[in-house]
This record gives sequence, C-alpha cells and structure tokens, in this order.
Amino acid sequence: MKRFIIALLLLGTITSFDAAAQLVVKKRIGTFIENGNVTVAEAHTMLAVDLTIQVDNYVAGPYAKYAERMLGCQARKVDSKLYTIVEANVSVVDNDAYLAAEPCRVEIIDEEPFPVLLPDRMSATAGDAEKSAKSTADQIFALRTARLELITAELGDGVYGAGLESALREIERLEREYTELFLGKRSSTTLKYRYFVPVSAPEYEKVEAPAVAEGVDPETVAMPEPKALPQSHIVARFNDNIGMLSTKDQRGDILLVTINPTDTTYPESNIKGKAEYRYANNSEITLSLVGDVLVERILPIYEYGKTVKILAPTK
Repeated sequence: MKRFIIALLLLGTITSFDAAAQLVVKKRIGTFIENGNVTVAEAHTMLAVDLTIQVDNYVAGPYAKYAERMLGCQARKVDSKLYTIVEANVSVVDNDAYLAAEPCRVEIIDEEPFPVLLPDRMSATAGDAEKSAKSTADQIFALRTARLELITAELGDGVYGAGLESALREIERLEREYTELFLGKRSSTTLKYRYFVPVSAPEYEKVEAPAVAEGVDPETVAMPEPKALPQSHIVARFNDNIGMLSTKDQRGDILLVTINPTDTTYPESNIKGKAEYRYANNSEITLSLVGDVLVERILPIYEYGKTVKILAPTK
C-alpha cells in the first residue's frame, strides 16, 4: 500500500534518551490518609498519541486535457485527495485529561467543484469544449498583456492609485479563475487527532532455574530476576488516500506504539516502611508507521516500574 510521510517530520522527532536518564517519577499507592481523607491510590499509565494531518484537495479543471497544447504545461485530469502526517507526538496524560477528552470530530472541507456555468462563458449558446478552451487561453494571455500595460502606463491615461490597484486585483482574479479551468483548483486542510493508549501489565520472559552444584540445597540458590518483555499497541491505521482509519480497517497501514523498558535504578525498599511508592520505569516509547519511526521518547511507565517501601511519606 502506498505510503507518504513528509520528510520534515523527522526534524520534529523527539529524542530524549540522555536527558531522561535522570528522570525520577513516583506515586504513592495503597491506602493512606491525605489531608484528613482516606485515599486509595493505584499507579497506572495512559499514553496520548497526537497527530496532525494535512489534507491536500485537488479538483481537475474541465479543460485539463487542453492545458499542454494551449498553455504549454501539463495538468492532472483526475480529482485527488492526499493525506500527510506532518506532526506526531506521544506523551503521558493523567486520568483527568483522559476522562475529559471529547470524541474526535473530523470535518473535511472539500474543494468546491467547478460550476455548471463556467466563468469563461459569455454567450447563451453552448460552444464546443475545445473552442471554448482556446478562447479562454487567449483571454488568459490577453489579461496578462493588459496587466503589463497598466503597470507600464501604456494602457490609456487616468488609471492611478486605488483605481490601478483595483484594476490589477480584478485582472488577477479573472486570470486565476480562467487558469483553474485548465490546471484545476487546490486547497489544503489541517486535521488534529488524539488517541489514548492504556499501558497493559507487562509479561515476563520465562526464567530457567540455574544449575545447582552437587551437595547444594536448590532452595538456597536464588532464581534470576525475570525480564519484562516489550509491548506494542495498534493506535490506528493510516492511508494517504483516505486518512486515519480504525484499527480493524485493513485499507490502512498500522500506526504502532511500542514500549520497551530500560534498566532503571530504584531506591532500596525498607522492610519496616509504612508508605508504598510506585517508581516508574524510564521506558523507550516508539511511534512508527510500517517501520518508519515518527517519534522516539523516554517516558515514565509505572507498569514496568518497581514498588518501594519507605519509612515516611515524601513529596
């Protein structure tokens, strides 16, 4: 499936691996009293994927097939609509932002089609399309000549100041309308999307018991720490001829967010601690479209973190 991602998007890719090495994010969990109220808290992570899509509309002109012969330039003969991802980002949001989010509403403003009564028609009698195109091409060059003569003061006297500016604007408008009959009309619309991705509890790779030497009690041999596996979520699908699609719509390419935990240092847990805190893991977050990386970030993910007990609550 054809894909089109603007190259400038790479300039906006967010990479913060070095800076995130010092990032410490924690949240108190469990049941505790805060400001005189009993609080029950858990630590979960919600990701928000923000996309900006540019929609380029093109409506072919009724004289498109005559453009090369009469104007010396080629014109597309078929209407088209092209969707381009021009900006993308992934961030962590709180529950309030998620619960307050409104449903995504997308309104695409299509370019208006050419009217049945074309702006170059000056007679009640319908003419041959090729002859009409030839007459309109002659009008385009006549308008250009008239504009030049007005600018150089060769077209009569008495056209100055505001009158000259008004005449030049009208000539420009007519030339644009007539040229569009050959080269078509273009317009651009910008759409913004936000998708929420809840992070799942991680799965862990299988750990095999280490070999035990003869005479050693197997129960005294510590099992190696299991490693958490990365997780991926399909955010949506994208087609440059249709735009954003649902995750199950096979017409689009998969927009994928991948979460990969990193080696993060946590405080030591105190066995006598009364307050529990969940420390987030500084995980690598990648947003990609069929292998093309759009965003890379380091973000705090509680699901891959560690619960630590301390003696007293901290800020």
